[in-house]
Amino acid sequence: MLNSGSIRPDHSADDVVLTGMGAFSPLGSDAHQHHLALLEGKSGVKVIEPYGGVDGYHWLGAYIENFDPKLHVQPRKAIKVMCREIQMAFGSAMQACRQSNLAVGTVDSDRIGTVFTGEIILSDLHDAEEITRLCTTDGVMNHSLWSIQAMGNMYPLWMLKALPNMAACHVGIALDARGPNNTITTEGTSSLGAMLEAINVIRRDKADVMLVGSTASRVNPLRLIQRHNEDYTISYERAETACRPFGADRDGAVAAESSSAIVLERRSHAMARGATILGRVLSWSNTFAPCTTGRWSGVEKSTHNTIQQILIGSGISPSNIDHINAGSGGTLAGDAAEARGIQSIIPDVPVVAYKGALGDSNSASGLIEWISSIQGMMAGTIAATHEHRKTASDCPIHVLAEPKPREQDAFLKLSHTPDGHCVGVLFAVD
Repeated sequence: MLNSGSIRPDHSADDVVLTGMGAFSPLGSDAHQHHLALLEGKSGVKVIEPYGGVDGYHWLGAYIENFDPKLHVQPRKAIKVMCREIQMAFGSAMQACRQSNLAVGTVDSDRIGTVFTGEIILSDLHDAEEITRLCTTDGVMNHSLWSIQAMGNMYPLWMLKALPNMAACHVGIALDARGPNNTITTEGTSSLGAMLEAINVIRRDKADVMLVGSTASRVNPLRLIQRHNEDYTISYERAETACRPFGADRDGAVAAESSSAIVLERRSHAMARGATILGRVLSWSNTFAPCTTGRWSGVEKSTHNTIQQILIGSGISPSNIDHINAGSGGTLAGDAAEARGIQSIIPDVPVVAYKGALGDSNSASGLIEWISSIQGMMAGTIAATHEHRKTASDCPIHVLAEPKPREQDAFLKLSHTPDGHCVGVLFAVD
């Protein structure tokens, strides 16, 4: 499966450009703060202490500390119908709008849309615990009591708070955005997939402005209980270096949470309203290769195909790409497959992998990592792969182990899933 596109390499009125960013990550409460911490070599990975009721469980995770929805969600009464992930999505979207000088009334409501990522959002542990205890007999879950106790004691707006598509809905309502509204749910490729959807909406002339956002929490305790053995590292000795993308001693990923948002719009529209243009999309590709010999086995081919289509579509030489922002997160098979796919077509371009510092927030990872590169490109210094010591022999690429100066105007972001899906975006700063 191949799906790709490009925009003319010279500046054009029809360019899809970036005019705003917002972020909450384990490293910071906005995009700039996030970048500074990443550049300083900080890590958001910590040991998560056992929760009440699940004694004995310790996890590693990269989580956002001290997030206060009252500071980021307006009107405040909306907080009670938003779970944590949607609150963060709303906050990061408003940050992006402020940077873009985008507000209700500044853009034709019919010409602005929203597209966010989505995945399963689990309940708050304490809410679930209370209901579950009502359905237990002598400490054992009695499922026959569920329809009686749970239905009578569950918060009436429980489902509304946690529907994955509600992030796009709440943001759309706040902006009076009446254009296309969508939610992309393709696991680790969701963020870049949402970006591609927004790009194509603008190119089809269905909107002039698209707000793209991502939000997910893999450190929700119910999520950790559910997927505690899913590709995660067992390296607890030093939490800060537990996730080692492309490392010789890597042994798994680290669960994380993040939320971020960007404003994309047509260049002519941005210029007409006096917005500051931060950069532009050059080319993109969305490919799939079947996994015939187990999980991750299709990633090498889909990565190769994605990069190939982007190079063809953009007409740019690999020597004009400053760096590749990889999606790898420390898994043995996944890192090796992506590395081989990169090496097979552009072996000499430096590669960074920010999950070493940020952990893996799955459907939200791609956009916060993309913002990490954008911030680096704008500041002139690209942050390194967190504490990378030795590249594994099965990852034949040049991993960026130290910060480097920006040398070109364009960079390539990749994201993938274990099932062989790969999405890539080539972006240049203005």
